[in-house]
Amino acid sequence: MAAPDPKLREIVSAEAVRARIDEIGERLYRDYADTPAVFVVIAEGARRFAKALVDGLTARNVHPDVIFLRAHRTVGSALGEVQVHGADPTVFEDRDVLILDDIADEGRTLEAVSALVEEGEPRTQSVAVLVSKLSRRKVDIPLDYVGFEVDDGWVVGFGMDLDERYRDLDYLAVVDGVD
Repeated sequence: MAAPDPKLREIVSAEAVRARIDEIGERLYRDYADTPAVFVVIAEGARRFAKALVDGLTARNVHPDVIFLRAHRTVGSALGEVQVHGADPTVFEDRDVLILDDIADEGRTLEAVSALVEEGEPRTQSVAVLVSKLSRRKVDIPLDYVGFEVDDGWVVGFGMDLDERYRDLDYLAVVDGVD
């Protein structure tokens, strides 16, 4: 086993991550067991979080439709306008939609994805994130399911990365020296 990276500071253990995802999964089961839901996963960071939740639901015979979207900021945009790719809004019409993201930081990505979903006139719309950084929020976006609230710092692990590194960690960590 490789030595731990000295730049990483664990903030949530693998056991705590797993337990919290199970708790969120239990709530999702209660909320979505009897509805043909659509789960919108903001790739790539939310993929692992979404897989853990969907696997838990599937084991209980709940099978939401899953759509993966890509979102990125427009180069040169003063406000950091977010472009969303990967879904036609009409797929959300009269459906219960859950948006899944790895982290709610400034909130701009969630705002853009939420707007796309709203275009499709869903019956309901909810948001689940593994990590919320309320201290950095620029956009007021309601979060219905939150794994962990963390202070500032670059969070990695359980799908979140820094330059494509650390996604495979089973725990959450902050990379010291990176904001």
